[in-house]
Amino acid sequence: MPQAEAAKKDELLESLSKGLALLRLFAGGAERLTMQDVAEQLDVTRAAARRLLLTLEHNGYVAQDGRHFALTPRVIELGYAYFASMSLPQVARPYLQGLCESLGESCSVGVLDAESVVLVAREEPRQLLRVDMALGRRMPAYAHSLGRVLLAGLDDDALEAYLAGATLRKLTPFTVSSRTALARTLRQVRTDGYCVLVSELVDGYAGISVPLRDQAGKPVAGLGFSMVLGSRDQAQLETRFLGPLREAAARIETILQAR
Repeated sequence: MPQAEAAKKDELLESLSKGLALLRLFAGGAERLTMQDVAEQLDVTRAAARRLLLTLEHNGYVAQDGRHFALTPRVIELGYAYFASMSLPQVARPYLQGLCESLGESCSVGVLDAESVVLVAREEPRQLLRVDMALGRRMPAYAHSLGRVLLAGLDDDALEAYLAGATLRKLTPFTVSSRTALARTLRQVRTDGYCVLVSELVDGYAGISVPLRDQAGKPVAGLGFSMVLGSRDQAQLETRFLGPLREAAARIETILQAR
């Protein structure tokens, strides 16, 4: 062993290493362990196994039932500590991948920046027809479902300021570009808690999005699908995509709100 590595090893806390190894035993599928099990699998004495288990029990990570020890729900805190260090795209990525794979449509997370919604995470299915939606792509918030769920989440003063100053253009024959009509639409999105948008950014394309909220219930990002509309109508989009979106959003929010 090189001298530098040996010196570094001398700084390690062996008991902590053994405690983490014990938790990995449970993570490997063991529901309950005895002191003897721990001693054998970690190659330590029975006395050392006892000290490890009693230390974890004292800190609330395992509970004793007779001769057996089992994990408690408190170990979830250890996982949340990892998630708390992650950025929103990192937290969301596994859920985007799952949504994309299970439903076969592009899935994105976007944040509001002035009058634009900016994509910060995206997953696409393997298909021939794609829209240029690279990370960092900016789109008019009023004409995108991600943008609308975020605009709807603004407080009344901020929304009024946005409506007063935003540049609203007719991007397709179906784009809501009237300030009065957009205000009415955003109030409905706020009430519904989601947005379905059809052919307003690009004719023939649709989107459905839900907000991602922080601990105070304020939307900080949007999670949504975008797709070729085809023969589907709004009701069909809601039936197929809204439930999975809400379920994924709830899971992401649980992590975000634990940070």
